[in-house]
Amino acid sequence: MSVTVEEKGLVRTLTIEEKGQEIKSLIDSVVKEIAKNVNIPGFRKGHVPPAVIKARYKQAIKEEVARKFISEKLQSILEEQKLSPVSPDITFGDVELSGDTLKMKVAFEVAPEFELKDYEGFEIEMIKHEVSEEDIEKAIQNLLEQHATYKLEDKEVEEGDIIRIHYHIKADTGEEEEDEFEVPVGQGQLRPEIEEKIKGKKAGDEVTAENVSLYNEKGEEFGKATVTVRILEVKGKALPEFNDEFVKSINLGENVEEAKEKIKESLENQIKDAKERELEQKIIDKLAEQYDFEVPQSLVKAELDYLLQEYTRQLETYGIKPTQEMISAAAENLKPTAEKNVRVMFVINKIAEKEGIKVEEEEINQEIEKMAKAYNMTADQLKQYLEEKGLINNIIYSILKKKVLDLIKEKANIVEMTKEEYEKKKAEEEKAETEAEKEAEEKKEE
Repeated sequence: MSVTVEEKGLVRTLTIEEKGQEIKSLIDSVVKEIAKNVNIPGFRKGHVPPAVIKARYKQAIKEEVARKFISEKLQSILEEQKLSPVSPDITFGDVELSGDTLKMKVAFEVAPEFELKDYEGFEIEMIKHEVSEEDIEKAIQNLLEQHATYKLEDKEVEEGDIIRIHYHIKADTGEEEEDEFEVPVGQGQLRPEIEEKIKGKKAGDEVTAENVSLYNEKGEEFGKATVTVRILEVKGKALPEFNDEFVKSINLGENVEEAKEKIKESLENQIKDAKERELEQKIIDKLAEQYDFEVPQSLVKAELDYLLQEYTRQLETYGIKPTQEMISAAAENLKPTAEKNVRVMFVINKIAEKEGIKVEEEEINQEIEKMAKAYNMTADQLKQYLEEKGLINNIIYSILKKKVLDLIKEKANIVEMTKEEYEKKKAEEEKAETEAEKEAEEKKEE
């Protein structure tokens, strides 16, 4: 067998040539399989002469011989050439089959080669967050809002009320539409020009807005309309009192003081989790800044597909079905992120290899059990699904990534500062960067 390797960036193209009895046997095998399943006038099924099959199904024979040959030989060829594709995306092309000689090309991407740069002692600047009395009061207010009640009132409409309205739209094309529904005031669910006219009105009042712009799903204006709204009911909001009785009713403690302590503890945990996520992201950004090596486009495509799925899922949770135009725009914006994520993945894996960091089977099972509870499945069901979809490696990488980031965090120099100090420092850095760019431009002009 003859194998030559062509290198172009991260793409490796193998030109493979084999001839002799092995190829002849493969051809005979493929011809027999085709003969069993074809009907050709003048011949009994399964008794068509090989010469007729070869003449009629030349292309199919060539493709099937190549497929069988590669499925049997590719792994050993890769081992012999010391090559390892980074993804299952292997392309086939230029297949030639003549007599007992098969010649073909296969192409795939390999991992990039790069030297690890220093990842110890990163200086990470963080804003110091502490729970204040104001934060606790805001949390209490949000809690009271969540348990607000509404009752019919003879009052003027104001922000926070819920109103029942009859809504009539007459487009400039003559088309009309009307509906009746309840809507909260002040949450952006009504058009601003309508909401402003409604405030201060009472049940039975009617307001009209003319030349209201109409938009299609792409956000493009396609016409104007006259909108008439009749207020049918006004429900005023009543907030409960934050007292011992209230906190007991929502199982937040026996008294107000105990409830405040629990709220404070919850806020502290939220800040801790947010800081942890922020710190990890800043480490990832620091790692990404150090490297600019080429990354396999097959992996970038897979990562981009995942990011687009997440984008679509998030929109759908808000009741928005993204259009093809929205997805295309998102793909363009997310591609740099996909490339960065893939590049960081190679760096993370290389750090793990250097530090001897591994993922044990028990850790994988624990992660699957945790995920299974969230999805209301058994761990075995989820594991089987992940294996069928080829997603186990995603679980392994997420665990490995967490371990590597934890290691870098331990060795990092984390500098905490107030929000004012942080913003001042960033402004100074941006100013210095702008001046340096300006100076470079001036030198270039000289």
